[in-house]
Amino acid sequence: MRTESKLSVYESIVERIKREIALGIIAEGERLPSCRELALEMGVNPNTVQRAYSTLEEQGIIYTIPKKGVYAKGGHISNTHEEAENQIRLLRAAGIAKEQLKQIIDKVYLEENKDD
Repeated sequence: MRTESKLSVYESIVERIKREIALGIIAEGERLPSCRELALEMGVNPNTVQRAYSTLEEQGIIYTIPKKGVYAKGGHISNTHEEAENQIRLLRAAGIAKEQLKQIIDKVYLEENKDD
């Protein structure tokens, strides 16, 4: 787990799971690791993972079946694309040119690759 992130540990877990669902790495209906399993894998406290799972469930991204586990909901890829399109429209309306937006995107992807 990266510690230099500006996000708290539980927020980083939330973002990671959201990204993996949006990209199809975690499929609709796929069972996620238990809190203990993910905590061991990431080297964090199980309560931190539980907080992340609770947040994701409140956001409608995952659901829990008691005594069965935590599962990913589907349909978030199109929502993510719609959100991205809406944000781009807002930026265009705010006067940001296409080339400026491309530079911003390139910068974000370069920064992300440096962290990997």
